[in-house]
Amino acid sequence: MVGISRQLVVLVCLLAVAYCFTAEEVEIFQLQKEIAKKYGDFYKFLKLPNGKSSTEKQINKNLRKLARKYHPDKNPKHKKLYARLNLATKILTNHSSRKTYDYYLKNGFPDYDFSKGGFFFQRAQPKTWFIIGFVLLVATAFHYIILKLQYNSNRRRIARFIQSCKEQDTTDGLGEKSLFFKQHEDDPGKELVLRFGDVFVIEEDGSESLISEDTIEEPKLTDALLFKFLNAVKNRTVGKLFKSTTKKLHEETTEKIDVAEDNSNDDKKPKAEMKIKPGQKKMTLPNGKVIYSRKSD
Repeated sequence: MVGISRQLVVLVCLLAVAYCFTAEEVEIFQLQKEIAKKYGDFYKFLKLPNGKSSTEKQINKNLRKLARKYHPDKNPKHKKLYARLNLATKILTNHSSRKTYDYYLKNGFPDYDFSKGGFFFQRAQPKTWFIIGFVLLVATAFHYIILKLQYNSNRRRIARFIQSCKEQDTTDGLGEKSLFFKQHEDDPGKELVLRFGDVFVIEEDGSESLISEDTIEEPKLTDALLFKFLNAVKNRTVGKLFKSTTKKLHEETTEKIDVAEDNSNDDKKPKAEMKIKPGQKKMTLPNGKVIYSRKSD
């Protein structure tokens, strides 16, 4: 038992070491955190002319150049800045630490939180809309699968029923035979007719309905949950707006037609007859036009 406990302790320690950063990495992270906001990275911080392609010799030479201006012996207020310049140079002139720095510079540095014990990598949290969308997609897929299973099950059930009816057909599909089907003792039952290989059920009104697996509508993807939900949202928003707009346009069109008909009726009203002046004669031409003679002197 003691041996197992020791093994567990060793395993936990190994896991802790595996998930901890090295002292070299922490030193890099700390300096990067201090200079990132103003300078971006060590290469810009050191003002290297060749940037990331600078050699160790060029980096050391560049530090000597910066020391003329920022060495604390010449300017004590730059003591902290010079210490950072010196550390950045030390990191970039060491092959191992430079490789580590370039790796994190490319892939991202960890965040820092004292309450969480220092540096840590922030796990990306999926957004709410992404979670809702994912759940809807999964639910839609399952719903569509269920609809397909139900469809196939119903087809098989009806096919078995038709086959059992045909087995009782003494005409071998060449004539007509009546059957009576009951599901259980209390079931009033249904009258069936086998006619030339097809099975019909007699409805209460005396009409016949064909029994066939082809009468079952195959479910479409648009019958699944997500599309039903989107369709319901559309009907409650865009559908209502479109319906009200269509109704308004219909009312306006009807009103214009009514006004046009009224104007047309006004045009058709007979004009008032012209008063015949003394000495004038009224004459009606063969085409129905009425003319008046000139007033006689």
